[in-house]
This record gives sequence, C-alpha cells and structure tokens, in this order.
Amino acid sequence: MAIAVFGDIHGNLEALEAILKDIKRNRKITDVYYLGDAIVFGPDSAACLRLLRKHNVKCVLGNHEQRITKYDESATAQTYANKELIETTFATLDREDLAFIAQMPLEIKINYKGAKILFTHYCHDENDKVLDTQIEFTEKELHKYFKNKKCDVIFFGHLHKRKILIDEEKHSYILQGSSGCVKGDKTFYTLFDIIDNYGVDDNFNIYRVDVKYNRKKFVNKMQTANLPGKEVFAPFCFGISFDNAEKKENA
Repeated sequence: MAIAVFGDIHGNLEALEAILKDIKRNRKITDVYYLGDAIVFGPDSAACLRLLRKHNVKCVLGNHEQRITKYDESATAQTYANKELIETTFATLDREDLAFIAQMPLEIKINYKGAKILFTHYCHDENDKVLDTQIEFTEKELHKYFKNKKCDVIFFGHLHKRKILIDEEKHSYILQGSSGCVKGDKTFYTLFDIIDNYGVDDNFNIYRVDVKYNRKKFVNKMQTANLPGKEVFAPFCFGISFDNAEKKENA
C-alpha cells in the first residue's frame, strides 16, 4: 500500500482533475495528502478547493490560504500575488470554501509502517505564519526548521521546486514542487511507500508520477480570466505570455 502526495496546484483545475483521476486508478494508494496552496494564480481557485473536499483529500494550510482568510502581507513576501488578486480570488469563495480552509491544520503527522511522517506547506514562525524568507535546501537549514518536529520523513512545498535530501541520520526531506505551476502539458504527484517496517532497513520507494492534463483548456481559461497581474505572474508560474500565448502553445 502507498501514499500519494502533491501540492501547490494554484487554481489549475485541469491539473488537479488529472492527478485525482490517476490516483483513483491506483489501487495501491490508500491515503492522499495535499501540501497547501490550492488557490491563487490560476482561474479555478474555488473549484480546486471543492474538488479536494469532495475527494476527502487530507489538506494542510498554505500561505495563500492564510492570506485569503485574513489578508496580511507578513504572511509571505515571496509571492507574485498582489492585494487585488487576493481580493479577486476571495470574491469567488463561498462560506463552505472558507470553512474548509479554516479547518486545515498547519501540519499533519502520521505513523506509517513505523515511520513518523510530517506533511506541511513550509516552515512557520512562532506566530504560525509561513516564513517570508526562502530557506536553503541544505542539511543545516533543514535541521534548523524541522529537526524539532522529530519526524523521519518530511514532505513540504511552497518553493515550486522538487528536491530530495537524506542526511546522515536518515532524516528524509522531500521538497515536493508545484503540481499546478507547470509549463507543459504534464503535471505530477509523488508516490511514497515503505518496503519494510521503517527502522529495520529504512527502505522506502519514492516515485514521481507524471500525468498528462488538458493544457489547452487551462491556457484558454487563463486568457479570458479576470486575474489582476496575470501578465506578470503567468509567464513565471505557467509559461503563458498573453501577447502570443496561442503561438507558444502550438509551437
């Protein structure tokens, strides 16, 4: 049996639909964990929240969910989402969406085949805000922010990069990457499984599972969506430039 993990879908409903459809096909997957930031940037923030809720995905709170419930620039400075975009996204959400966000924990800890596993969006300060500085993906920095969690395997997102580090003490740090901010027609999730009871041989399998999604439909939505600042963040987040989006997609 295995665990599926992904995060940072950022309003890309087509990518989310493809991931959940692929996960449903895999009978080995028993639990699905989402690392936050379902909303902002893409055109379907509300629909993404509702689909995660419909599929009973275990979600942790992302910095954009923090900002949407109470706009606070200190939540994170490392974002292209300005106040206007946050307010536009907020206007699409209903009470059930906000209630769903309100019950999201900052982190989830589980014991899985003898391993203590942590799922979180990123590092938090003493006030439970996502850090507004980017940490270096090194043993020293990772120990600084996560060692007190006392977990064997730590999944986190936020940085939109994908990296894995296993230190000398066999702590495994998995920077998941963004499954929504992708620039081609494939998204992805992580499949994680422990071969034997953790602590005996400390063996686990971890795979990136690539999934094709309806990129054309997503790009068309982005072209027509009223998203303040999209001319700035769309090239960076999605590889879409609105003056020649159609030309780039068909190249």
